[in-house]
Amino acid sequence: MIKTINSLRDLKKVGFIVPSSNTALEPLTVAMAQQIQDQISFHVSRVVVRTLDTDSNSVGQFDTEKMVSSAKLLADADIDALLWNGTSGAWSGKGLQADVTLSEEMLKETGIASSTSTLAQLEVLQHYGVKKFSLTGPYVDGPTQGLVDFYTGLGYEITKTSQMNERANVAFGNTPIERIKELIREADHPDAECIVVACTNWPAALVLDELEAELGKPIYDSIAVTFWKALKMVNIITPIFGWGFLLRDDPTLTKLNSVLSKLREDVNGSRTTLRLDLPSKNCHVDTVCAEDVATGIPPLKLDPSLNQRALKTVQWIEETQQLLVQNDCANAPVPPPKALMGIYGVKAQMLGGIFTGDKLAAWISIHYVPSIREWKSDEVNKLAAAVAEAEKILKEAKWL
Repeated sequence: MIKTINSLRDLKKVGFIVPSSNTALEPLTVAMAQQIQDQISFHVSRVVVRTLDTDSNSVGQFDTEKMVSSAKLLADADIDALLWNGTSGAWSGKGLQADVTLSEEMLKETGIASSTSTLAQLEVLQHYGVKKFSLTGPYVDGPTQGLVDFYTGLGYEITKTSQMNERANVAFGNTPIERIKELIREADHPDAECIVVACTNWPAALVLDELEAELGKPIYDSIAVTFWKALKMVNIITPIFGWGFLLRDDPTLTKLNSVLSKLREDVNGSRTTLRLDLPSKNCHVDTVCAEDVATGIPPLKLDPSLNQRALKTVQWIEETQQLLVQNDCANAPVPPPKALMGIYGVKAQMLGGIFTGDKLAAWISIHYVPSIREWKSDEVNKLAAAVAEAEKILKEAKWL
């Protein structure tokens, strides 16, 4: 995609000030940005940080003057936004004012819009009205308690914490992914509205989609949160898929998810999905764009393994431009994919397409897992109504 631009001048340029021993945020940021590589680029300047604890030597690494000096170097690159990509203000005991002052000083010295990971995290919590959440990260007792004190001091309730008990920042970035999953699960609590991962050198962003589906709640990871804030600062609003709820959250997708939720409930379905062919919004038919699932039903959004346009069912609705109603998938004249039946246990389904001219641009599917069933005429009509409503939403948003 980047090869389609006329000049690198076309890209919005974001500068990150990064702890010197960080190794996680740069590759993950590049990976997250791959879907919008023709819109944005990221540039890094570093400050010396090697260990993370609340002793004076550790806290002294996060000197405002040093970070402002790094900001000035980034300003030489004519960038559009500056962020301190670190969470020190939230655990070091310096408090919220430290990040507010840092942002103000960077703006004052460079004239460039500035923020920090901690300010971004607070903006996310406020945006979603979160009051209670769990915390996890790689730290020892001091920084973990510092995080608890910071957030409770701002009026939040911390329901539970977990920690890896490590001080060396290099070790944070090399944490095995399974260990990160264990600690996120350990932090979860029934009263937590979300889980906050507080570290920009812990590669938790790699498992956000998987763990959110498993735990049934958002996980706001510092690397992803800082990326989210960076996009807002340069006015990029394209949803990003595969990196958790926060980055894919979009008003149009929210409306489409509501349509799918209502449809699933109205027909007592197991799963409803929308597949959409719209690369400009990072929507591709081989990955689910929007979805609603019943309790205990696995999502399909994590599985892009099938070539959807090669499926007989999809080809049928494109050729006929009719609703496909299948009461018994195993014996249907138009065979559904074997994986849908064998792996996901779907025994009955319906599909309805959205067209631009003769081209199938999107389709909604309803799956039923418990048994075969005869779809009633009013249920078929509800699918037709949902397809029409989804098409209206897409057109009003100028996505179609």
